[in-house]
Amino acid sequence: MIPVIKTENLTHVYSSGTPFEMTAVKDINIEINSGEFISIIGETGSGKSTLIQHLNGLIKPTSGKIYINGEDIHSSKETLRSVRFKVGLVFQYPEYQLFEETVYKDVAFGPKNMGLKEDEIDARVREAIKFVKLDEFVLDESPFELSGGQKRRVAIAGVIAMRPEVLILDEPTAGLDPQGCDEIIANIRAYHDSTGAAIIMVTHNMTDAAENADRMLVLSKGSVVMQGSPREVFSRSGELVRLGLDVPEAEKIAYRLRKLGVPVSEDIYTNAQLIEELKALKGGVSHA
Repeated sequence: MIPVIKTENLTHVYSSGTPFEMTAVKDINIEINSGEFISIIGETGSGKSTLIQHLNGLIKPTSGKIYINGEDIHSSKETLRSVRFKVGLVFQYPEYQLFEETVYKDVAFGPKNMGLKEDEIDARVREAIKFVKLDEFVLDESPFELSGGQKRRVAIAGVIAMRPEVLILDEPTAGLDPQGCDEIIANIRAYHDSTGAAIIMVTHNMTDAAENADRMLVLSKGSVVMQGSPREVFSRSGELVRLGLDVPEAEKIAYRLRKLGVPVSEDIYTNAQLIEELKALKGGVSHA
């Protein structure tokens, strides 16, 4: 099976040949398959944002290749343009990029650039708004009159309306309250489950990564230093801490309980696992 995204020795150097030269990502080789949910974690400055901006051709590598469905995205201008519709990128704080008079026009912007007919654009706008759980009456409102969480969902809807094969999100819950975070993650999961699109989510929230990802990539100093399932990654919590990263709250609580003598399993990293473990202990059964 050809991966939907593949990179070969992807390297990007900022300000090359100057005193400010900095290698942001170095020799990255990853494959992402259709339908996968990938979480990318790493300390500030690890290269996460630089990496994802390469995946839809927003920036060009200093060296190395990026392939979408087996095709080099920089092979021609036509290929690069088509990639922008196949791989949708939602920036951190995307609500700051809203600019149209109405929500409808903002969500329709991408589909219009694809050259679609008006009835198809209309169908996609309404479909995208439903995905992000907003009522259709907001379509006639100014996006600037909405709440922060609603603006975030409108911005995500604008990318979803292009029906990308790969949806990339850079810290999609940053700055939101807990309810807003839960709603955004639910929207992303709904799109993933309904369309089978690959999801790539950069996040600092280890619980979101643990509970949603099929596979995780850990970046440090521009390189992928660890990858695997959440179970595999969070089993190496000591290494994550040394890299300046956190672990899920459920794992922290389980660790504290073990220190207090409660026989809780060491293989806990999601809230659901912790709840089931505590229920089992209350019922007199331990999985430790």
